[in-house]
Amino acid sequence: MSIYRVSRSIEASIIDGITTILVANGWSNVNVEKTFSQVYNQTPPTVCIRVGDTTHLWAEIGDNNTRREVQVLIDLFCTGDGQRLDLKDCLIAELKAGLVYYDYVITNGVVDTKTANGRISVLEITDRPINFDTEKDELDPIDRNRHLLILRCSLGKIEI
Repeated sequence: MSIYRVSRSIEASIIDGITTILVANGWSNVNVEKTFSQVYNQTPPTVCIRVGDTTHLWAEIGDNNTRREVQVLIDLFCTGDGQRLDLKDCLIAELKAGLVYYDYVITNGVVDTKTANGRISVLEITDRPINFDTEKDELDPIDRNRHLLILRCSLGKIEI
């Protein structure tokens, strides 16, 4: 038995949260992945969640306590421009409220339990279409209608 530490718990909580958002909004045919390489084994639409840069901001002068801010990259791989726009707008509308943060217990490589332990606050959302400066028909089909959401998130907790 083991537990996920903070970074993996944030990533897993966001994957769980986005999966819930998609189902609740009628997006039953969307694959959700955490490994970018797995996206190319899927048929769009696919959402890939990755944790990017993490900043540890000092909580007080003269102390080692910090407040974590995490960059989360959400890549959308869609079948067309309309689906790309609808999917990104759906996610943005729901992500503004933040997501539940879970602590995960893992047994034999599988999530055994998850326990809610706060919220992931979304502090900022950057909404960016991916432009490869290449004609769409020359791109691999999965890359033709891509979009990137970049979130800046915080747990709002001081880490000792």
